[in-house]
Amino acid sequence: MTEFWRASLAETVRTSQRLARRRVALTDVCNWLECYAEAAPTSSNQGAAKIPFQRWFHFKEAFSPKFVADTLGSLPYKVDRCLDPFGGSGTTAVTCRMLGISSEIIEVNPFLADLIEAKLTPVPAARFCESYDRLLSELEIELGDSRAIDGMPPTMVEPGVKGRYVFAAEVYATIRAIVRASAALPPDEARLLRVLLGSVLVSNSNVTINGKGRRYRRGWETRPRSAADLIASLDDAVDLAAADLTSYSGPRRARHVVHRGDARTALTRVEQADVVVFSPPYPNSFDYTDVYNLELWMLGYLKSSPDNRTLRHQTLRSHVQMKWRATQPVAASKSLQETLDALRRARSDLWNPHIPEMIGFYFDDLALIFAQFRRILPSGRHAVVAIGDSQYGGVHVDVASILVECVQPLGFRLTERGAIRSMRNSSQHGGGFELSEHCLVFERS
Repeated sequence: MTEFWRASLAETVRTSQRLARRRVALTDVCNWLECYAEAAPTSSNQGAAKIPFQRWFHFKEAFSPKFVADTLGSLPYKVDRCLDPFGGSGTTAVTCRMLGISSEIIEVNPFLADLIEAKLTPVPAARFCESYDRLLSELEIELGDSRAIDGMPPTMVEPGVKGRYVFAAEVYATIRAIVRASAALPPDEARLLRVLLGSVLVSNSNVTINGKGRRYRRGWETRPRSAADLIASLDDAVDLAAADLTSYSGPRRARHVVHRGDARTALTRVEQADVVVFSPPYPNSFDYTDVYNLELWMLGYLKSSPDNRTLRHQTLRSHVQMKWRATQPVAASKSLQETLDALRRARSDLWNPHIPEMIGFYFDDLALIFAQFRRILPSGRHAVVAIGDSQYGGVHVDVASILVECVQPLGFRLTERGAIRSMRNSSQHGGGFELSEHCLVFERS
């Protein structure tokens, strides 16, 4: 297992042919992986823009299907069950499905959990398209339905606040109408339609989304989006999904389970796995419930302010947008203590005074998760993690080194470590490529 993530795409395809459980799936696996853009970093989803299923929703935070295939192919034993406690866009689950390997996935974000299940569920494409066409032909749009849901950001719908709003009134009303009508579809079709509708929300809004939240598009006032634009883009998304379902939804002899909820507690429902492959949120203060704010509110996953608070409290403590409840420290690391001391000394220079505590909470959460891995993984099995560094107030948070120290007392020995790519600092630190993203391979003792 030496820097397996640097394998060429041709090597990955050959490895995947060896891993595939059924010979009838070999052609599917090859064709699927060959849609990957090899020049992209394997630890990001940039190269998966044209890969069937992965192209349903733009999700840049994920690692690539190639990374998952390379990881599974590098292990010195046969993998029957793979676990990913931070499912995200479902990269691990979909790759395992293509290979015929069983998977268990945990995802706290209900929209992303639906995205994963939609990718794993073989809905008949022709039937789904018929249902979609019928739904549109019978759609009842209430143009007066432009009142924001209780607890929803007031800028979500026109007229918004001080003339700024995310969705024009007719676009908002059309989205709400489609969500209402989808409830009458069979559950698998309803879920798939919600996911595809979610995939076109941002492009039919007045904003763009990044890790720090929403920004209004330049000149959005002069380039309004209409209900017809929304339907046209949703038509394209449905056609794309139908093509993928038709080409790649053949039977796979594997079991896939998606657990919904907080990974720190949901792991208690997982009995055993041969390998854990995951990439947790980095301690970069991105609140991912805010990043997916549009999908969560507009598709009906959040119905009130308490819903929003509950979901945010179930996420990893990797940001300062929440006021976290202090807990008993569990992560033991000399490097962590030195980093926390340095951050406390720099507190007056930090953009948020609670950053030192957040960093401590973050590693406590990861230690709790690895404590569950010790129960789930048999001796000699592996946990493979892609994780990135952070920097605050000139203090470098060497996340990889700290994690290695934190999990060693829990029975995990580092067997491989390598930098996958360089990442930019925030603009507050010059925006240069000074941070690293690492792949860490741990063996359970």
